[in-house]
Amino acid sequence: MKTIVALSYFHRKIGPLVFYSYPEDILERDLSIKIANIMDQQFSEGFFTHSFENLKSLNYYFEIHSDWARGNTEMLMVSIILDQQIPVEIEEKIAILCTEFSEQLQSNEEIYTAFYINDVNNFDEEDQESIIKNESLIKAWLTNLYWAILEDTREKTEEEEIAILLNDKHIFKTIEKLSKGPIPLEWLREWFIEKFPEKSFEEIIETLDDRQFIFINQIGLVEKYVLLVKEVNAERIPPDSVIEYIDDKPELIELLLPKVQEYFSEYERKTKGEIKEDAFTLFQIMADSKKYSVLSELRNGLISKDKLPKLVTKKSLDSLMENIDFLKKFDVIEELDYDTETYIVLKTNLQITTAFPEWMRKLLPKEAEPIVANRYQAKESEGKKTSKSKKK
Repeated sequence: MKTIVALSYFHRKIGPLVFYSYPEDILERDLSIKIANIMDQQFSEGFFTHSFENLKSLNYYFEIHSDWARGNTEMLMVSIILDQQIPVEIEEKIAILCTEFSEQLQSNEEIYTAFYINDVNNFDEEDQESIIKNESLIKAWLTNLYWAILEDTREKTEEEEIAILLNDKHIFKTIEKLSKGPIPLEWLREWFIEKFPEKSFEEIIETLDDRQFIFINQIGLVEKYVLLVKEVNAERIPPDSVIEYIDDKPELIELLLPKVQEYFSEYERKTKGEIKEDAFTLFQIMADSKKYSVLSELRNGLISKDKLPKLVTKKSLDSLMENIDFLKKFDVIEELDYDTETYIVLKTNLQITTAFPEWMRKLLPKEAEPIVANRYQAKESEGKKTSKSKKK
């Protein structure tokens, strides 16, 4: 089951109910009732956990001021439902996010009106506008909370883990140095201390050894050599997702393909040094969880830029737009105007590859030219056979 975020409230006639959950249409009715009923077990504001069967919920109960509720208070609870055990430090992060969510609601003096959406027709026009507006706002905030929690609880992909490692300039440069060939450990130490005096050489060597990027070979009793056994590259490739646009929006392909082709024509002419510099930028992009999230979404398809303000709050929108601008600046994405809307599409996909380091490739024997037997050319043979039969 996916992670679910739910917001419950205490209805003045019915009792505790789930007001909204995200992702939508995933929270089953029985589970929804169980989650809402947890509110009856909590009487003071705070964070607590609850388990049932193979699920665990992390809950934060709080109250907000209300001009319409009995006692001028709306009782609320935000819940995160998980089907996995998570470390204590992740629970602590989620507790902080839930606290921030409660503060967000408490800071809006009219947000309580949202919880009267089911009775909206009983209010005058001005109150109806407030109810509808604040219901949309709470849904956007809860959606933002979901994505923030997902970033903290999801397992990072292998390419993210590698990118996070290579995102550090000193590690990136050390691997680049070792790609040219084995180096005595003491020589490498001297070079590293000169280049990165503020970093710990021992920690870097231990990290690279643990991640199986290097092998330390001892020759004799004293001399040690450091050998790079796995070279990592970040490179750009044409996006596969453009294939999906052909069926959905064929006119969009006509706008995008020339831009993709033009970029890769220039990319192929880059020098070795420019490719290395670009690779470091790609590691930075994939190491940043927010930029990586945008990249992941675009790998699955395009995003309508015009609809973004309706999906997230202003604070989240500002952060998202900063990441979009960054990715656009470095030619990862492109904005296209199509059918009265502006779309964000993937211009270049990114991938991380591993290979034998340069020094090892030079030692490999060159492959001999393959001996090609007589080629079978079916069409030509059939054509000759036909012509011969005609002559007969």
